Amino acid sequence: MSNVLAVSIVPGEVALLVARANGAFEPLHQLAAELPPGAVRAGLQPPNLPDVGQVAERLAALAAEAGARRERDGLVAVLVPDAAVRLALVPIEGAAPRGAEGDAMARWALADLLPVAANDLRIDWAVVGGNGRDASRWLLALGADVNVVREYEAVVEQAGFTPGRVVPLTLALAVGADDDIEDDEPAEAAGARLVLSGAGGQVACLVEAGGVPRLHRAWRGSAPDLSVELPAVQRYAETRLGLSIVDAVVAGPDDWRRRAAGDCAACGWTVREPAIWTAHLGAVRP
Repeated sequence: MSNVLAVSIVPGEVALLVARANGAFEPLHQLAAELPPGAVRAGLQPPNLPDVGQVAERLAALAAEAGARRERDGLVAVLVPDAAVRLALVPIEGAAPRGAEGDAMARWALADLLPVAANDLRIDWAVVGGNGRDASRWLLALGADVNVVREYEAVVEQAGFTPGRVVPLTLALAVGADDDIEDDEPAEAAGARLVLSGAGGQVACLVEAGGVPRLHRAWRGSAPDLSVELPAVQRYAETRLGLSIVDAVVAGPDDWRRRAAGDCAACGWTVREPAIWTAHLGAVRP
């Protein structure tokens, strides 16, 4: 039995989850510390963290409070704001790509989405979908400026841990939210799900169908008017992706979450409101 750790770093807050991994994941400690304004400036270009040491000190204090130690060969999952990352999806025809071929496809898919030189691009990719005889397969590509990623990783390193996976917040939330669904709950096979997060004032959404992220959007600046933005997302999903959104997962600060849940319900979606820690658990999934 071992413990797993996940850290989220968003404007206004750094948070730590320590969970026990024993077949399932059982949260042991869930701690958060406030960060001063400007400590995290989420975006595609550096600096996102003007003072890495300041954030690392807060994280180290949380780890000491939780009694978390560096596990042998253990890696810490790092959740980052969606505004710092871009996501692309490429349909796969024929055999799934491997190694260098997958890297090349991911770089091609992200080339127009990130204002970053090829040598300064950090990418990760995976083949998703393909469940069922007629299901399509896709290459899911994630990319960010390598210098931005290193800032977030440096927080974990300076706090005395080894960074592992770097995951956008809503993508981790989408994975972890499945834990909230009861086995006997009916599945909407033809429907899509919207995952909406508002942690740290950073509003982002992910539309997924069949476990495949099909649309990723991060709003910048002041909080968006979701009563306007969400119907636009719904129209895009229907007209451009051929998807009908049937339910929504909403996570974030209490007041914001209640308002966002109301806006989702007004779109006709069934709404679930998991704890934001669900995202942390999603980040440490294999």
